Amino acid sequence: MNILVKIKTFTSKQIFDVKAYGMRELFRKFYLLIKVLFRIPVNIIAILPCLIIRLISPWIIIRIERFPCGNFGNLAEFPALYYCKKKLKIDLPKKNYIDLVYIHYNDKVYNRQLTKMWKKKFNFLHGYLLEPINRVNRFIPGWQTHAIETLVPPKNGRDIDNLIEKYQPLNFTNEEEIKGEKILNKFGLKNGDKFVCLAVRDGAYQQQKISSRYRDWSYHDYRNQDIDNYILAAEELTKRGYYIFRMGVVANKPFKSNNPKIIDYVNSNLRSDFMDVYLGAKCTFCISTGYGFDELPYIFRRPIAYLTIPFGNLYSYSEKFLLLTKHHILKKEKRRLSLSEIFSYGVAYALDTKIFRQKGIELVDNTPEEIKDIAIEMVENLEFKKKLNHKEEELQKTFKRLFALNAKQTENQHPYPKFHGQIRCRFSTKFLRENKNWLK
Repeated sequence: MNILVKIKTFTSKQIFDVKAYGMRELFRKFYLLIKVLFRIPVNIIAILPCLIIRLISPWIIIRIERFPCGNFGNLAEFPALYYCKKKLKIDLPKKNYIDLVYIHYNDKVYNRQLTKMWKKKFNFLHGYLLEPINRVNRFIPGWQTHAIETLVPPKNGRDIDNLIEKYQPLNFTNEEEIKGEKILNKFGLKNGDKFVCLAVRDGAYQQQKISSRYRDWSYHDYRNQDIDNYILAAEELTKRGYYIFRMGVVANKPFKSNNPKIIDYVNSNLRSDFMDVYLGAKCTFCISTGYGFDELPYIFRRPIAYLTIPFGNLYSYSEKFLLLTKHHILKKEKRRLSLSEIFSYGVAYALDTKIFRQKGIELVDNTPEEIKDIAIEMVENLEFKKKLNHKEEELQKTFKRLFALNAKQTENQHPYPKFHGQIRCRFSTKFLRENKNWLK
């Protein structure tokens, strides 16, 4: 009976979709059906290479994995961690092995320059060849030996072992270095000029990737921020000699400023996949609200000021990270939650806007002044190696102790294990100094 109900529900949905979206949707569904039917003989053929791979495994292990092109962050982070582990000889097979990777034929490559750089590091073969073998392999017991789990978005997904500090996974060719400098010159920068990448999420990129017709992105709204709140920080940084590049592929609104050092790169005709990578790699530091682009400055060892949400997912494992988070307001009491209360109210790991609403918690963006303060602190850390005084050191120690304690007590609520490791980051010093009641 359950099967009949499922069939009826499935059929009703197909009819509804065709009525709602017309003949184009009907042709799309026929195309998907043909693809499913085509897989059957292809899967049968793929059994033979899978058996050969198993037979030769006593002498050499063949590992196959789909390259993570699904989003920009994965394309940067997971190949970097995988490559570092290979170079540092961590979690490798004890026997001789060959790793083969492929880009799935349905995957859109979200940055061709980054993919080009990875292709120099790994053994790529065509997806039409490797995808059926990889698919069939996973139906055979012992398939994990022939997969590259480090390359797939893993359950930890963080560089808590600080692999990037031990090995730099990517570099530019001499020709690419010259190309990048020339384009910087076109933006008005001279060789050696300092610049900051400003990466503020507003949701436009996700809508471009997959239309809201096919996916409701509103669950991610809690991560969005208003670019206008960053103008004050950008203006202050220019006074200190920095150029500002507002990053992105697409944006909901422009970054308005008459300051020639503030560049709305996302809307520039000089924007390209190559410059996305080059800017992320060469910036003096990055200010990010926590989305895929900031993996680039990280794998090129650039300092990052994160204004991150959800709070429990803050980037804790590097001394190059300076942090801030949105204000969590308990609406019924009209007060801000403390650090520990963010955990105890069950929103430290909330990954859906609805959860905050259900808990009666409103997320309020950081003020332009708070954003300016964290930008200034980053500059002073980098340029003057500014030391914290005793009271500020104690505030940072209290923050790290409270965060580590709450993270440990609630680790069973986190969707991924081993997410933090040693807490090496620093929280905005001025925020802690002016909001001591938050450290509870």
